[in-house]
Amino acid sequence: MRCEDARLSISALLDGEALPMGSSEAEVDKHVASCAACRIWRAEAEEVTRLLRLQPVRVPDLTAAILTAAHADGSLPARRPQPAGRPASEPRAARLRAALRWALGLLAVAQLMLAIPELFGVAGHEAHAGREVAAFDIALAVGLLVAACYPEYARVYRPVVLTLVVCLASISVLDLLQGIVTPGRVAVHALALVQAGLIGVLAHHTPARPAPA
Repeated sequence: MRCEDARLSISALLDGEALPMGSSEAEVDKHVASCAACRIWRAEAEEVTRLLRLQPVRVPDLTAAILTAAHADGSLPARRPQPAGRPASEPRAARLRAALRWALGLLAVAQLMLAIPELFGVAGHEAHAGREVAAFDIALAVGLLVAACYPEYARVYRPVVLTLVVCLASISVLDLLQGIVTPGRVAVHALALVQAGLIGVLAHHTPARPAPA
């Protein structure tokens, strides 16, 4: 067997093709065993073939085209468009709103528990003024409960509570400078500051109600 015929047969064997007429695998092996040049040629051919077979095949990404075709022929339901302005982390925003509503509701209940006894328990020459303050605290607590139950109304109560905080801060500073009250007596107004902060954060994280048609 000539070297040309042997190499042609080796190439056919590597490609999985039929051997040329008059050739057999036994004859090829016999020739390669006696021919150093053909042994080197077969080793190099086997290495090239192995590398070509191991090379990764690049397949184009057809995901978008397949999904588009599936939506077009009704195989898959059409995707709903994402509402404009919807936060990316909706579950986290919902948990935050729930925590704010609970905190605001608990503060409102605590304020009610403190104000109702004062409404009926104040005596002496300051009875009327004390009951007026208690009535105001009860009304504010009811408003906070409404905002806790219906967070979309937090935007409505936010300016009311902020106005209350500004007024309380102004008269507290004035009374402290004049020595009318002590710092401990003014410290009770910190509750209103906390309520204003909760109302503000809740209003910020609560979507506004759509305008009526």
